[in-house]
Amino acid sequence: MPSILRNTAVTLIAVIALYWLTGFYGTALRDPRVLDGWVLCGGMCAQLLFHIRKKLPASPLGKAASWLKVHVYAGYFVIAAFLFHTSFSLPESLFEWTLWTLFVVVVVSGLVGLYLSASIPAKLQEQGYEQITFEQIPAARQKLSREINALVLESVTQTGSPEISEFYVHRLRNFFRKPQNMRAHLRGSRRPLDRICNELDDLERYADAKGGKLLSSIKTLVVAKYDLDHQYAFQGLLQSWSFVHVPATYCLVVLSILHVAIVYAYSSGVQ
Repeated sequence: MPSILRNTAVTLIAVIALYWLTGFYGTALRDPRVLDGWVLCGGMCAQLLFHIRKKLPASPLGKAASWLKVHVYAGYFVIAAFLFHTSFSLPESLFEWTLWTLFVVVVVSGLVGLYLSASIPAKLQEQGYEQITFEQIPAARQKLSREINALVLESVTQTGSPEISEFYVHRLRNFFRKPQNMRAHLRGSRRPLDRICNELDDLERYADAKGGKLLSSIKTLVVAKYDLDHQYAFQGLLQSWSFVHVPATYCLVVLSILHVAIVYAYSSGVQ
């Protein structure tokens, strides 16, 4: 909590200082939009440093968590600079509307990403899931697929009954091949899992001792696969916001530099 208060206080002081400087700049018979415009452009360019830092996990430039804090609070400052620069009004030209829309997309996607980054890992931890990165999930899924294939093959050789292998072909092969039931996972529903487990229980009632043991092992793998898909759904959601935020940020910076060039071209009399 002290760090949050400290960072918030520093950000507020910076915003107040910018507001005072733009006012002072205006009283000096200069256009304050020049000052807050340069501050805004510089702030947005500086925000790109965090995305560059994320691509350098072994960088000696400090911890990624510290960079994230700076990125977030600097983002709040940039929002204030944007409001000062636009005088809290809507744009007029098409180019200004494009800049304004891109800025709103960057801000909204950033806030959504901040919320997801704070809530999803904590939620998964509360639910007792084993910590696994998004990049490790495909390998874990393949491992479960190999294990289920081995159990099905064992059922054919040991029991001589085709029931387990037929159930696998019709109900479990696609289930283990790729992520399933994404909507159910995001809703927190386990009904798809319950249906499969109920069907496995029905098979187990008529199986012999060997078949029952195999079906019990298969059910364990089914639950593990469902839990893995649950993590995939939420971690995928956590990853998805950046596919909007990062490209929009780069586009915004490029157009902002173009905006600066156009403003100075016209102010210098270039037609």
